[in-house]
Amino acid sequence: MARGLTIKEKNEILATEDKILNYYGLVLRIHPTEEQSILIGKTIGCARLIYNLYLSKRQEHYKETGKTLSIGSYKKNYLVPMKQTKQYHFLKEVDKFALEASLEFADDAYDRFFKGQNKFPRFKSKHRAKKAYTTKFTNNNIEIKNGFVKLPKLGLIKFNRSKTLGDNFHKANKGQTRIIKATVSETAGKHYVSLLCEEIIPIAKPIGPSNIEPDKVIGIDLGLKDFATISNGTENEKVPNPKYLEKSARKLAKGQRQLSKKQQGSKNFIKAKKKVARLHQHVKNQRIDFAHQLSRRLVNENQVIIVEDLNIKGMVKNKHLARAISDVGWSRFIAYLNYKLEREGKHLIKIDRWFASSRLCSSCNEKNIMLTLSEREWVCSSCGTRLDRDINASVNIRNEGLNCLGQTA
Repeated sequence: MARGLTIKEKNEILATEDKILNYYGLVLRIHPTEEQSILIGKTIGCARLIYNLYLSKRQEHYKETGKTLSIGSYKKNYLVPMKQTKQYHFLKEVDKFALEASLEFADDAYDRFFKGQNKFPRFKSKHRAKKAYTTKFTNNNIEIKNGFVKLPKLGLIKFNRSKTLGDNFHKANKGQTRIIKATVSETAGKHYVSLLCEEIIPIAKPIGPSNIEPDKVIGIDLGLKDFATISNGTENEKVPNPKYLEKSARKLAKGQRQLSKKQQGSKNFIKAKKKVARLHQHVKNQRIDFAHQLSRRLVNENQVIIVEDLNIKGMVKNKHLARAISDVGWSRFIAYLNYKLEREGKHLIKIDRWFASSRLCSSCNEKNIMLTLSEREWVCSSCGTRLDRDINASVNIRNEGLNCLGQTA
Protein backbone atom coordinates (compact mmCIF):
# COMPACT_ATOMS: atom_id res chain seq x y z
CA MET A 1 0.00 0.00 0.00
CA ALA A 2 1.30 3.47 -0.91
CA ARG A 3 2.96 5.48 1.82
CA GLY A 4 1.74 8.89 2.89
CA LEU A 5 -1.94 7.97 2.81
CA THR A 6 -4.09 8.77 5.82
CA ILE A 7 -6.00 6.01 7.63
CA LYS A 8 -9.23 7.34 6.12
CA GLU A 9 -7.78 7.17 2.58
CA LYS A 10 -6.43 3.65 3.17
CA ASN A 11 -9.82 2.49 4.42
CA GLU A 12 -11.54 4.00 1.37
CA ILE A 13 -9.27 1.92 -0.88
CA LEU A 14 -9.75 -1.22 1.21
CA ALA A 15 -13.54 -0.71 1.31
CA THR A 16 -13.70 -1.66 -2.39
CA GLU A 17 -12.49 -5.12 -1.30
CA ASP A 18 -14.81 -5.22 1.76
CA LYS A 19 -11.83 -4.84 4.07
CA ILE A 20 -10.78 -2.36 6.75
CA LEU A 21 -7.73 -1.51 8.86
CA ASN A 22 -7.87 -2.78 12.42
CA TYR A 23 -5.61 -1.37 15.14
CA TYR A 24 -4.96 -3.02 18.47
CA GLY A 25 -2.42 -2.83 21.25
CA LEU A 26 -0.29 -5.52 22.87
CA VAL A 27 1.03 -4.80 26.35
CA LEU A 28 3.97 -6.99 27.40
CA ARG A 29 5.72 -7.05 30.77
CA ILE A 30 9.44 -6.89 29.92
CA HIS A 31 12.48 -7.76 32.02
CA PRO A 32 15.41 -5.56 30.93
CA THR A 33 18.94 -6.13 32.15
CA GLU A 34 20.46 -3.52 34.46
CA GLU A 35 22.18 -1.88 31.48
CA GLN A 36 18.94 -1.83 29.46
CA SER A 37 17.02 -0.46 32.45
CA ILE A 38 19.49 2.42 32.77
CA LEU A 39 19.15 3.19 29.04
CA ILE A 40 15.33 3.15 29.34
CA GLY A 41 15.57 5.70 32.16
CA LYS A 42 17.92 7.88 30.09
CA THR A 43 15.61 7.72 27.06
CA ILE A 44 12.58 8.69 29.15
CA GLY A 45 14.51 11.65 30.55
CA CYS A 46 15.80 12.77 27.14
CA ALA A 47 12.33 12.51 25.57
CA ARG A 48 10.93 14.67 28.38
CA LEU A 49 13.81 17.17 27.97
CA ILE A 50 13.24 17.54 24.21
CA TYR A 51 9.49 17.94 24.76
CA ASN A 52 10.11 20.80 27.19
CA LEU A 53 12.83 22.45 25.07
CA TYR A 54 10.60 22.38 21.99
CA LEU A 55 7.66 23.89 23.90
CA SER A 56 9.92 26.65 25.25
CA LYS A 57 11.53 27.41 21.87
CA ARG A 58 8.17 27.33 20.10
CA GLN A 59 6.69 29.87 22.52
CA GLU A 60 9.80 32.06 22.23
CA HIS A 61 9.76 31.84 18.41
CA TYR A 62 6.08 32.84 18.28
CA LYS A 63 6.66 35.88 20.52
CA GLU A 64 9.54 37.05 18.30
CA THR A 65 8.11 36.33 14.84
CA GLY A 66 4.38 35.71 15.27
CA LYS A 67 4.84 32.40 13.44
CA THR A 68 4.77 28.76 14.53
CA LEU A 69 8.05 26.85 14.81
CA SER A 70 7.50 23.59 12.91
CA ILE A 71 8.98 20.25 13.94
CA GLY A 72 11.10 20.14 10.77
CA SER A 73 12.60 23.57 11.45
CA TYR A 74 13.30 22.70 15.09
CA LYS A 75 15.08 19.46 14.15
CA LYS A 76 17.17 21.14 11.48
CA ASN A 77 18.07 24.34 13.33
CA TYR A 78 18.16 23.21 16.95
CA LEU A 79 18.03 19.46 17.62
CA VAL A 80 20.73 18.30 15.18
CA PRO A 81 23.24 21.05 16.17
CA MET A 82 22.39 20.43 19.84
CA LYS A 83 23.60 16.82 19.60
CA GLN A 84 27.04 18.06 18.48
CA THR A 85 27.56 20.20 21.57
CA LYS A 86 29.32 18.97 24.69
CA GLN A 87 26.38 19.95 26.89
CA TYR A 88 23.83 17.80 25.01
CA HIS A 89 26.14 15.13 23.57
CA PHE A 90 24.26 12.51 25.69
CA LEU A 91 21.29 12.80 23.29
CA LYS A 92 23.24 10.60 20.88
CA GLU A 93 23.12 7.71 23.35
CA VAL A 94 19.34 7.28 23.14
CA ASP A 95 16.90 6.28 20.41
CA LYS A 96 16.48 9.16 17.93
CA PHE A 97 12.92 8.06 17.11
CA ALA A 98 11.95 8.57 20.76
CA LEU A 99 13.09 12.21 20.50
CA GLU A 100 11.16 12.70 17.24
CA ALA A 101 8.02 11.16 18.76
CA SER A 102 8.34 13.54 21.72
CA LEU A 103 8.34 16.51 19.32
CA GLU A 104 5.25 15.11 17.59
CA PHE A 105 3.44 14.76 20.94
CA ALA A 106 4.16 18.41 21.72
CA ASP A 107 2.93 19.47 18.29
CA ASP A 108 -0.20 17.34 18.71
CA ALA A 109 -0.84 18.95 22.13
CA TYR A 110 -0.87 22.37 20.40
CA ASP A 111 -3.24 21.11 17.69
CA ARG A 112 -5.63 19.75 20.32
CA PHE A 113 -5.47 23.05 22.22
CA PHE A 114 -6.44 25.06 19.13
CA LYS A 115 -9.31 22.63 18.45
CA GLY A 116 -10.55 23.14 22.01
CA GLN A 117 -9.88 19.53 23.02
CA ASN A 118 -7.47 20.24 25.88
CA LYS A 119 -5.75 23.00 27.83
CA PHE A 120 -2.63 24.83 26.72
CA PRO A 121 0.41 22.46 26.66
CA ARG A 122 2.41 22.42 29.88
CA PHE A 123 6.00 21.48 30.59
CA LYS A 124 6.54 17.91 31.80
CA SER A 125 7.74 17.48 35.37
CA LYS A 126 10.32 14.85 36.26
CA HIS A 127 8.28 13.85 39.29
CA ARG A 128 4.70 14.02 37.96
CA ALA A 129 4.91 13.04 34.30
CA LYS A 130 4.34 9.44 33.25
CA LYS A 131 7.64 7.59 32.86
CA ALA A 132 7.38 6.53 29.24
CA TYR A 133 8.68 7.13 25.73
CA THR A 134 7.47 6.12 22.27
CA THR A 135 9.55 4.87 19.37
CA LYS A 136 8.63 4.15 15.74
CA PHE A 137 8.91 1.06 13.56
CA THR A 138 11.33 1.20 10.64
CA ASN A 139 13.48 -1.47 8.96
CA ASN A 140 12.35 -4.19 11.41
CA ASN A 141 13.79 -2.34 14.41
CA ILE A 142 10.77 -3.53 16.47
CA GLU A 143 9.74 -7.19 16.40
CA ILE A 144 8.79 -10.17 18.54
CA LYS A 145 10.82 -13.34 18.23
CA ASN A 146 11.59 -16.40 20.36
CA GLY A 147 10.29 -14.99 23.63
CA PHE A 148 12.08 -11.65 23.19
CA VAL A 149 10.95 -8.26 21.95
CA LYS A 150 13.46 -6.28 19.90
CA LEU A 151 13.55 -2.50 20.46
CA PRO A 152 15.79 0.25 19.02
CA LYS A 153 19.04 0.80 20.97
CA LEU A 154 17.91 -1.71 23.61
CA GLY A 155 18.18 -4.85 21.51
CA LEU A 156 16.44 -8.03 22.66
CA ILE A 157 14.50 -7.93 25.94
CA LYS A 158 12.82 -10.92 27.55
CA PHE A 159 9.07 -10.64 28.27
CA ASN A 160 6.44 -12.60 30.20
CA ARG A 161 4.78 -15.36 28.19
CA SER A 162 1.26 -15.16 29.62
CA LYS A 163 -1.50 -17.58 28.58
CA THR A 164 -3.89 -14.65 28.32
CA LEU A 165 -2.04 -12.90 25.46
CA GLY A 166 -4.43 -14.48 22.93
CA ASP A 167 -4.66 -14.54 19.13
CA ASN A 168 -3.47 -10.96 18.64
CA PHE A 169 -0.12 -11.82 20.23
CA HIS A 170 0.30 -14.97 18.12
CA LYS A 171 -0.39 -12.99 14.93
CA ALA A 172 2.25 -10.40 15.90
CA ASN A 173 4.66 -13.17 16.90
CA LYS A 174 4.31 -14.79 13.45
CA GLY A 175 4.71 -11.46 11.65
CA GLN A 176 1.13 -11.49 10.36
CA THR A 177 0.48 -7.93 11.55
CA ARG A 178 2.43 -4.71 11.09
CA ILE A 179 3.87 -3.04 14.19
CA ILE A 180 3.47 0.76 13.96
CA LYS A 181 5.15 1.92 17.15
CA ALA A 182 6.14 0.88 20.65
CA THR A 183 5.73 2.70 23.96
CA VAL A 184 8.14 1.68 26.72
CA SER A 185 7.01 2.60 30.22
CA GLU A 186 8.00 2.14 33.84
CA THR A 187 5.32 1.79 36.51
CA ALA A 188 5.99 0.96 40.16
CA GLY A 189 9.44 -0.39 39.31
CA LYS A 190 8.08 -2.66 36.55
CA HIS A 191 8.75 -2.21 32.83
CA TYR A 192 6.22 -2.64 30.02
CA VAL A 193 6.16 -2.25 26.28
CA SER A 194 2.92 -1.44 24.46
CA LEU A 195 2.96 -2.31 20.76
CA LEU A 196 0.51 -0.66 18.37
CA CYS A 197 -0.28 -3.18 15.61
CA GLU A 198 -2.08 -2.78 12.29
CA GLU A 199 -3.82 -5.49 10.31
CA ILE A 200 -6.26 -5.73 7.43
CA ILE A 201 -9.47 -7.58 8.29
CA PRO A 202 -12.79 -8.21 6.48
CA ILE A 203 -15.49 -5.64 7.25
CA ALA A 204 -17.97 -7.11 9.71
CA LYS A 205 -21.40 -6.50 8.23
CA PRO A 206 -23.84 -5.16 10.83
CA ILE A 207 -26.54 -7.61 11.85
CA GLY A 208 -29.82 -6.34 10.40
CA PRO A 209 -32.91 -5.84 12.62
CA SER A 210 -34.65 -8.78 10.91
CA ASN A 211 -31.78 -11.13 11.79
CA ILE A 212 -31.63 -10.25 15.48
CA GLU A 213 -32.73 -13.10 17.73
CA PRO A 214 -34.83 -11.81 20.70
CA ASP A 215 -33.11 -14.15 23.19
CA LYS A 216 -29.75 -12.63 22.18
CA VAL A 217 -30.79 -9.11 23.16
CA ILE A 218 -29.94 -8.15 26.74
CA GLY A 219 -30.50 -5.13 28.94
CA ILE A 220 -27.89 -4.24 31.56
CA ASP A 221 -28.55 -2.19 34.67
CA LEU A 222 -25.21 -1.06 36.14
CA GLY A 223 -25.02 -0.58 39.88
CA LEU A 224 -22.85 -0.44 42.98
CA LYS A 225 -24.17 -3.31 45.09
CA ASP A 226 -24.18 -5.57 42.03
CA PHE A 227 -21.88 -4.49 39.21
CA ALA A 228 -24.44 -5.48 36.58
CA THR A 229 -27.95 -6.93 36.49
CA ILE A 230 -28.57 -8.59 33.14
CA SER A 231 -31.88 -9.61 31.55
CA ASN A 232 -32.68 -11.23 28.20
CA GLY A 233 -36.44 -11.05 28.83
CA THR A 234 -36.79 -14.53 30.32
CA GLU A 235 -33.65 -15.07 32.42
CA ASN A 236 -31.90 -12.70 34.79
CA GLU A 237 -28.33 -12.65 36.10
CA LYS A 238 -26.63 -10.56 38.76
CA VAL A 239 -22.87 -9.99 38.52
CA PRO A 240 -21.50 -9.08 41.97
CA ASN A 241 -19.39 -5.94 42.32
CA PRO A 242 -15.80 -7.17 42.94
CA LYS A 243 -14.88 -3.99 44.92
CA TYR A 244 -11.16 -4.36 44.28
CA LEU A 245 -10.21 -1.02 45.84
CA GLU A 246 -12.20 -1.74 48.99
CA LYS A 247 -10.48 -5.13 49.37
CA SER A 248 -7.05 -3.50 49.08
CA ALA A 249 -7.94 -0.44 51.20
CA ARG A 250 -6.29 -1.71 54.39
CA LYS A 251 -3.03 -2.58 52.60
CA LEU A 252 -3.06 0.80 50.84
CA ALA A 253 -3.71 2.67 54.09
CA LYS A 254 -0.86 0.82 55.80
CA GLY A 255 1.50 1.49 52.87
CA GLN A 256 0.61 5.19 52.78
CA ARG A 257 1.11 5.51 56.56
CA GLN A 258 4.56 3.97 56.24
CA LEU A 259 5.36 6.28 53.30
CA SER A 260 4.33 9.37 55.28
CA LYS A 261 6.86 8.52 58.00
CA LYS A 262 9.84 8.18 55.64
CA GLN A 263 12.26 11.01 54.95
CA GLN A 264 11.39 12.39 51.53
CA GLY A 265 13.99 11.47 48.92
CA SER A 266 15.62 8.72 51.01
CA LYS A 267 16.06 5.12 49.80
CA ASN A 268 13.39 3.91 52.22
CA PHE A 269 11.03 6.62 50.94
CA ILE A 270 11.56 5.42 47.35
CA LYS A 271 10.95 1.78 48.40
CA ALA A 272 7.76 2.68 50.26
CA LYS A 273 6.56 4.82 47.33
CA LYS A 274 7.07 1.91 44.90
CA LYS A 275 5.18 -0.40 47.26
CA VAL A 276 2.13 1.91 47.27
CA ALA A 277 2.38 2.34 43.49
CA ARG A 278 2.44 -1.45 43.02
CA LEU A 279 -0.73 -1.80 45.10
CA HIS A 280 -2.53 0.81 42.98
CA GLN A 281 -1.28 -0.91 39.81
CA HIS A 282 -2.58 -4.26 41.11
CA VAL A 283 -6.06 -2.81 41.68
CA LYS A 284 -6.02 -1.24 38.21
CA ASN A 285 -5.00 -4.56 36.60
CA GLN A 286 -7.79 -6.38 38.45
CA ARG A 287 -10.38 -3.89 37.17
CA ILE A 288 -9.14 -4.18 33.58
CA ASP A 289 -9.11 -7.98 33.67
CA PHE A 290 -12.64 -8.12 35.14
CA ALA A 291 -14.02 -5.68 32.52
CA HIS A 292 -12.36 -7.58 29.66
CA GLN A 293 -13.58 -11.00 30.78
CA LEU A 294 -17.18 -9.96 31.43
CA SER A 295 -17.46 -7.88 28.23
CA ARG A 296 -15.96 -10.71 26.16
CA ARG A 297 -18.47 -13.23 27.54
CA LEU A 298 -21.46 -10.97 26.96
CA VAL A 299 -20.39 -10.10 23.40
CA ASN A 300 -19.86 -13.78 22.55
CA GLU A 301 -23.32 -14.72 23.84
CA ASN A 302 -25.40 -11.81 22.46
CA GLN A 303 -26.13 -9.74 19.35
CA VAL A 304 -27.48 -6.55 20.96
CA ILE A 305 -26.54 -5.09 24.34
CA ILE A 306 -28.56 -2.23 25.79
CA VAL A 307 -27.28 0.06 28.56
CA GLU A 308 -28.16 3.43 30.04
CA ASP A 309 -26.23 6.53 28.90
CA LEU A 310 -24.94 7.32 32.40
CA ASN A 311 -23.60 10.76 33.35
CA ILE A 312 -20.64 9.30 35.25
CA LYS A 313 -18.77 12.64 35.48
CA GLY A 314 -21.76 14.15 37.20
CA MET A 315 -22.29 11.16 39.46
CA VAL A 316 -18.76 11.22 40.90
CA LYS A 317 -19.46 14.74 42.21
CA ASN A 318 -21.51 13.05 44.94
CA LYS A 319 -18.92 12.95 47.75
CA HIS A 320 -20.63 9.97 49.40
CA LEU A 321 -20.51 7.77 46.27
CA ALA A 322 -17.52 9.15 44.35
CA ARG A 323 -15.03 6.53 45.56
CA ALA A 324 -17.39 3.60 44.94
CA ILE A 325 -18.34 4.87 41.46
CA SER A 326 -14.68 5.42 40.51
CA ASP A 327 -13.78 1.93 41.76
CA VAL A 328 -16.54 0.13 39.88
CA GLY A 329 -15.26 1.20 36.40
CA TRP A 330 -18.47 1.54 34.39
CA SER A 331 -16.90 3.74 31.68
CA ARG A 332 -14.17 1.21 30.92
CA PHE A 333 -16.66 -1.66 30.79
CA ILE A 334 -18.97 0.17 28.35
CA ALA A 335 -15.99 1.16 26.17
CA TYR A 336 -14.87 -2.49 26.00
CA LEU A 337 -18.39 -3.59 25.09
CA ASN A 338 -18.59 -0.95 22.37
CA TYR A 339 -15.43 -1.82 20.43
CA LYS A 340 -15.91 -5.60 20.76
CA LEU A 341 -19.48 -5.44 19.49
CA GLU A 342 -18.50 -3.08 16.67
CA ARG A 343 -15.79 -5.45 15.40
CA GLU A 344 -18.33 -8.28 15.08
CA GLY A 345 -21.12 -6.23 13.48
CA LYS A 346 -23.18 -6.37 16.66
CA HIS A 347 -24.90 -3.44 18.37
CA LEU A 348 -24.57 -1.40 21.55
CA ILE A 349 -27.62 0.76 22.25
CA LYS A 350 -27.54 3.52 24.85
CA ILE A 351 -30.93 4.66 26.08
CA ASP A 352 -31.69 8.11 27.50
CA ARG A 353 -30.24 8.58 31.00
CA TRP A 354 -33.55 10.17 32.08
CA PHE A 355 -35.56 7.05 31.21
CA ALA A 356 -37.25 5.89 34.46
CA SER A 357 -35.96 2.31 34.29
CA SER A 358 -36.24 1.67 38.05
CA ARG A 359 -39.59 3.37 38.62
CA LEU A 360 -41.61 1.73 35.82
CA CYS A 361 -43.28 -1.62 36.48
CA SER A 362 -41.97 -4.02 33.82
CA SER A 363 -45.33 -5.86 33.87
CA CYS A 364 -47.83 -3.03 33.41
CA ASN A 365 -45.69 0.14 32.90
CA GLU A 366 -47.20 1.84 35.97
CA LYS A 367 -44.77 4.49 37.29
CA ASN A 368 -43.90 4.47 40.99
CA ILE A 369 -43.05 8.12 41.62
CA MET A 370 -42.56 7.52 45.36
CA LEU A 371 -39.72 4.98 44.95
CA THR A 372 -36.62 5.87 46.95
CA LEU A 373 -33.00 4.81 46.40
CA SER A 374 -32.99 2.68 49.58
CA GLU A 375 -35.93 0.52 48.41
CA ARG A 376 -34.47 -2.56 46.72
CA GLU A 377 -37.83 -4.27 46.27
CA TRP A 378 -41.33 -2.85 45.74
CA VAL A 379 -44.87 -3.95 44.92
CA CYS A 380 -46.68 -2.37 41.96
CA SER A 381 -49.84 -0.61 43.19
CA SER A 382 -51.55 -1.25 39.84
CA CYS A 383 -50.95 -4.95 39.09
CA GLY A 384 -49.58 -6.18 42.44
CA THR A 385 -46.36 -7.61 40.99
CA ARG A 386 -43.46 -7.85 43.44
CA LEU A 387 -40.38 -6.38 41.76
CA ASP A 388 -36.65 -6.52 42.43
CA ARG A 389 -35.43 -2.98 41.73
CA ASP A 390 -32.37 -3.96 39.64
CA ILE A 391 -33.97 -6.83 37.71
CA ASN A 392 -36.96 -4.62 36.94
CA ALA A 393 -34.60 -1.89 35.67
CA SER A 394 -32.68 -4.30 33.41
CA VAL A 395 -35.95 -5.60 31.90
CA ASN A 396 -37.17 -2.02 31.27
CA ILE A 397 -33.81 -1.07 29.72
CA ARG A 398 -34.07 -4.07 27.39
CA ASN A 399 -37.65 -3.19 26.41
CA GLU A 400 -36.71 0.44 25.71
CA GLY A 401 -33.76 -0.71 23.58
CA LEU A 402 -36.06 -3.03 21.60
CA ASN A 403 -38.34 -0.04 20.94
CA CYS A 404 -35.32 1.82 19.54
CA LEU A 405 -34.67 -1.17 17.25
CA GLY A 406 -38.29 -1.13 16.13
CA GLN A 407 -39.06 -4.46 17.79
CA THR A 408 -41.41 -5.41 20.61
CA ALA A 409 -40.46 -7.16 23.82
